[in-house]
Amino acid sequence: MTDRADPVDVRLRRWTDADLAILEAGNSPEMTRHLGGPESTAEVRRRHERYLRGWDLGMPRMFAAVSTAGRPLGSVGWWESTFQERDVYELGWLVLPAAQGRGAATAMTRLAVADAIAQGDGRDLMACPSVDNAASNGVCRAAGFTLVETSTETFRGVEMTLNFWVRPGVSR
Repeated sequence: MTDRADPVDVRLRRWTDADLAILEAGNSPEMTRHLGGPESTAEVRRRHERYLRGWDLGMPRMFAAVSTAGRPLGSVGWWESTFQERDVYELGWLVLPAAQGRGAATAMTRLAVADAIAQGDGRDLMACPSVDNAASNGVCRAAGFTLVETSTETFRGVEMTLNFWVRPGVSR
């Protein structure tokens, strides 16, 4: 049996330089099949640098998701975006294979939602997984998002059909 994380065994911590390994592990063809395929090594490094800078600049707020024992489970975060001509916070996540299928993605997404509500300005939250990504669409449903639209968009140079899920923000 593989060592998988229970959903209650998930915590978020600020993204650090040590977390580049999470992005590298998540950059395989299997892990990126719903994202248009792997990025180049340089693109992964640039993404990592954006995650690090985000904490100094205020956006994006990216987290490493880890077990209470400190094992990496993946990443999750939120950033400013636009949906239907209004400002929203977009959420995204990556769950490493050893943590998949046990509710870790839902737990880490719920924690990121709570952070966006606590730290944000009350705008709605949005996530847009591929229509073919049943697991991520299930995470959206379980984390309190409502499916509002399906449309075809270009992401990383690849045309993809995406589900757009929205969750109301909470004004502070």
